Amino acid sequence: MNLANKLTLSRMLMVPLLVVCLVPERITNVQKITSYQFVIMIARHVALLVFVVAALTDYIDGKIARKYNMITNLGKLLDPLADKILVAAAFVAFVDLDIFPAWFVIVILFREFIVTGLRSLGTAQGRVIQADRWGKHKTLWQMLTILLTLVFLAMRDTLVWAGQWEKAFHGLALEWWFDNVLIRILMGICLYFTLLSGALYMFRNWDLVREEPMK
Repeated sequence: MNLANKLTLSRMLMVPLLVVCLVPERITNVQKITSYQFVIMIARHVALLVFVVAALTDYIDGKIARKYNMITNLGKLLDPLADKILVAAAFVAFVDLDIFPAWFVIVILFREFIVTGLRSLGTAQGRVIQADRWGKHKTLWQMLTILLTLVFLAMRDTLVWAGQWEKAFHGLALEWWFDNVLIRILMGICLYFTLLSGALYMFRNWDLVREEPMK
């Protein structure tokens, strides 16, 4: 396995740590710890750091693969798969935290299952389906949405731990704007690219799913 593919694999291995740091109260008895809010605050910052590192590996492994001619069929399959696992894990955790509605994540996962199925069919027939520019736009906006959400959580929980959250934002006005304006805008953009890229994958690779008549 070359360096680019190892970086891709490392991105997949970061996912469990990201989930643990996003929802520690669902996995451990962190609520029983005296400094509960401090632990939550640290966990949010670690989740943000892990996601940033994972996103950087997505950029770096592609650069390395292209620069040193390390592009392989394994890498073409692993790279989008690693992105899907990372994004899906983060959004599912956000549903558990009541930040995003479940239907939104179901749409995202449905699209990913369809495209993964197409890639499996393509592999069985000797075709490697790479991510196109619309799929890359979709991934970029999803990751940006996750990043902004993690930044918000880290900032909020830091101020909650310090006892300054309500004082700093006058009755949680920032949280209202985040939940009712920014999140909705980002959801709309993500849904647009998710549905558009999924439809284009289906259109371009429809021959893979057409059932041939039995002779």
